Amino acid sequence: MERKNPLQAGIVILGCDKNTADAEHFAGRLKSACGDRIQVVQAAAPEESAVDLDVIVIFSCAFILDAKTESVEMILSWIDARKTASTDPQIFVVGCLSQRYKKELEAELPEVTGFYGIDELDGLLLRLRRLCDAEGQDRDKSVKRKRLSQVPYAFLKIADGCDRACSYCVIPEIKGRFYSVPREALLGDARALIDSGVREINVVAQDTTAYGHDLYRDYGFAQLLRDLCALPGDFWLRCLYCYPDAITPELIEVIADEKKIVPYLDVPLQHSAPSVLRAMGRSWNGVDIRALLRQLRSTIPGLVLRTTMLVGFPGEREADHQHMLQFMEEQRFEWLGAFPFSAEEGSPAAAMSAQLPAEVIQERWEAVMGLQALITGEFMAGRAGGEELVLIDGPDEDTPLWRCRSAFEAPEVDGTLYLAPAPGLAPGQWHRVRVVQAEVYDLYCRLKEDDD
Repeated sequence: MERKNPLQAGIVILGCDKNTADAEHFAGRLKSACGDRIQVVQAAAPEESAVDLDVIVIFSCAFILDAKTESVEMILSWIDARKTASTDPQIFVVGCLSQRYKKELEAELPEVTGFYGIDELDGLLLRLRRLCDAEGQDRDKSVKRKRLSQVPYAFLKIADGCDRACSYCVIPEIKGRFYSVPREALLGDARALIDSGVREINVVAQDTTAYGHDLYRDYGFAQLLRDLCALPGDFWLRCLYCYPDAITPELIEVIADEKKIVPYLDVPLQHSAPSVLRAMGRSWNGVDIRALLRQLRSTIPGLVLRTTMLVGFPGEREADHQHMLQFMEEQRFEWLGAFPFSAEEGSPAAAMSAQLPAEVIQERWEAVMGLQALITGEFMAGRAGGEELVLIDGPDEDTPLWRCRSAFEAPEVDGTLYLAPAPGLAPGQWHRVRVVQAEVYDLYCRLKEDDD
């Protein structure tokens, strides 16, 4: 029997920003395939859902233990919600968790309608198309993505997979070899995002600086950034996940020259002690990290740097831990995220001897985050009283204030600027603001014109 009402489909996005890009591309294909027979919205936990849903598609993550736990808990919450839901929603789990643990999950969670790996989304698309009584199968993978939120920023995933062999990481096992998205598809995706109102494009991949080496002879990340900057429109570009051994002089020049690229660079280092980096498989091919960071700061005016550190790797000595803290003191990254080591099943690091006790890892992680709070707090305090150009993200859910960011904050991982309410504010607007108060990770501002 043909459906009379549109199928209500909710997409839950967990894990990294690359999942966000994947989910929006899938949502666009789903909407194109089913037309008016389906409504596609972003969903979260069942208690936060504003509508009764017929279908839940959970984009899962399996990068570290915490991510796997979050994914499983979300699945269980929707299974539990089915007991009282008026629509008895079908639950589908896709992404990294399904890719890695499909058989185990099918055995343990029979309440889930289906598990689909990373390369099996065509099958889910066909299944949902049949579910909402739309004939045929969509084979057009060039369909524009469907934005699932109203925020004025988006993530442009330029590649996937990874050819690196970091001993603690299972991404190559899950995602496979590194592969770049063709530049024509990326430029079309970026153009559509800008036309839809996006004002900040965050360029992401497992390894953005490796872009293009598998497709082109003389076209890489630097050339892609030039082409993206040439697109018409009023927008920012932000570069994330830039591995230090592939940051070339040409790339530095592009970031310094192009006005649309914000002076912000994410360079994931994971450690500073040479012995630990070697054990991690991150020796950086002889790159002098300190010299590179000096070059970046001296060449790119006003540059803000972000990095990540992995704390408590097997065999990490107290001297190695102190090396990391001294390196942080010396380099004073404006933003730094740290992760306690997680022994991921199947990774070489999980089988290493000299695994550290959990309490030692926790103590060292707290020391790293405590030091970084002082460094970031000093950076934020230095901005008090100054003027900044900000992009309005939207109203804050818990206060009358508005959330915004300057060029110095990446979305969802760094701090936030909170703006006093004023008539006419809307997401996607640019405003000049005056910083009136600084906290460790956040700033409080008012519109600059209020000073006049």
